[in-house]
Amino acid sequence: MKLFKSIQLAFIISTSTFSAMSSELIVSIDHIKNDQGSVLVQLFQGEENYKTNKSQEYAMLTAKTGKGELRFKNLKPGEYVVRMFHDENNNNLMDANAFGMPTEGYGFSNEAVGNMGPPQYKDMVVTIKSGDQVVNTKTKMIYL
Repeated sequence: MKLFKSIQLAFIISTSTFSAMSSELIVSIDHIKNDQGSVLVQLFQGEENYKTNKSQEYAMLTAKTGKGELRFKNLKPGEYVVRMFHDENNNNLMDANAFGMPTEGYGFSNEAVGNMGPPQYKDMVVTIKSGDQVVNTKTKMIYL
């Protein structure tokens, strides 16, 4: 009987630990221009990590004209930002012209758009409030 109670307690603890980190962020990507290359995506937790370029996770999606979707799982409550670019030539770099303007598509969470640079953090932030939540954000590829 004592063994059964210990196993039951261990199961309750492991289940509560899992549910405390079972939030998921679904990222919908729209306006992918073509099937060439990949879409490279970074997930940042918190403003400081975004500003210092320390991504929590990254993902790669094979480019398909139109739309795409990916999921980040087991996230803790907090603020998150997603940024991405369409790496059409698979060189793992966001290519730019001589003036520094991107020559490949890019996008941010909440379909945020910047003015002569990236959007403001507050416009991109997606908040996960509890440990058992599914949150959606939309992104839109921008091609200059």
